Amino acid sequence: MHTENNTLYYIYDPMCSWCYAYEQSLQALQKQLPDELHFVAILGGLAADTQTPMPIETQAMIQSAWRQIEETVANVHFNFDFWTKNTPYRSTYSACRAILAATNQAPEYAKPMRQAIQQAYYQNARNPSLNEVLIDCARQLGLNSNQFSKDLQSMAINLKLTEHRHFSQQLVANSFPSLRLALDSETYTIPIDYNVISPTLDIIHQRLNSHQNDVVESPCIRDCRLNDQDVCLGCFRQLNEITNWAYCDNAEKQAVLDQAAQRKNIYNKNLI
Repeated sequence: MHTENNTLYYIYDPMCSWCYAYEQSLQALQKQLPDELHFVAILGGLAADTQTPMPIETQAMIQSAWRQIEETVANVHFNFDFWTKNTPYRSTYSACRAILAATNQAPEYAKPMRQAIQQAYYQNARNPSLNEVLIDCARQLGLNSNQFSKDLQSMAINLKLTEHRHFSQQLVANSFPSLRLALDSETYTIPIDYNVISPTLDIIHQRLNSHQNDVVESPCIRDCRLNDQDVCLGCFRQLNEITNWAYCDNAEKQAVLDQAAQRKNIYNKNLI
């Protein structure tokens, strides 16, 4: 996986309580994103597979986070029965793989599966660390449960999750949820607000406008004459640089301009 231009990346884990707290704002943000931006969700993978029950101290820490979220984020509540009805595991990779297994049947199932896992975990007090709970979520969404079960435990899906995790590290997403905005050759950290989206949208628009104003214009002067080395004597770009111009980012275009300027200087000196 690699960064793509004009893309907002959302890095999350379906069993991250703060990601659940951000779900309402995320939906509102997606609806108001500029049309030229792509939205891509990346699974960060919060906790690796384990069959060891979660330590009491960790359980207390997560419950404390739930209470903090309820106090600070509007309209977000948790079912604390989870902690008495289940044997909790500090393990979220299965839930991440479930998202990928769902999208293996159709890409549009990513969001419903994420929300089904969150509903099962935070509202219905069920444990998404268990495959049977995830398979039941898939069944409720109308997915082919047999295919989902095979994909959930397949090497291909596990490798796909590894790609997502490595890409989240490449984006330097050390906490979830995180937003990263890729514009040209730059990647920006976008702050998250759990109650209002206007500060996030304002910064996205500022970054986007800044890059649009910094567009490197083509040096073409409509005097296209190629010499024996396929260099245009109008703009002094090579033929491949001309044909690839539209696909270059600003940094690459500037590098082409610098090389063209050197060629022009050499050409003019040879004329003297």
